Amino acid sequence: MNLYVYFKLVVSEYPLVLSNLRKMHAQLSHEFPGLVCELLKRPLPDQDGKETWMEVYHGAAAQESEFNERLSELALKNQLPQPRRNEVFIPIE
Repeated sequence: MNLYVYFKLVVSEYPLVLSNLRKMHAQLSHEFPGLVCELLKRPLPDQDGKETWMEVYHGAAAQESEFNERLSELALKNQLPQPRRNEVFIPIE
């Protein structure tokens, strides 16, 4: 199971958000061994000049509710842009 979390941010916030995300990913990887964190973004900003970023978490399924609670807690603590939308995808086979 993979968790996808996406959000929008103002381009000028890029350096701070990236730094805070990296801190959060390091903390999550420490707390949830085997977790792989990935960060993606859309190639172009939207019509309002905001970028869409996506966090991808692989290997979080074993502790899904605990992981989701901790992820939300750390996102607030690290002042990441809100709202954040979560989607779960599973392999077809």
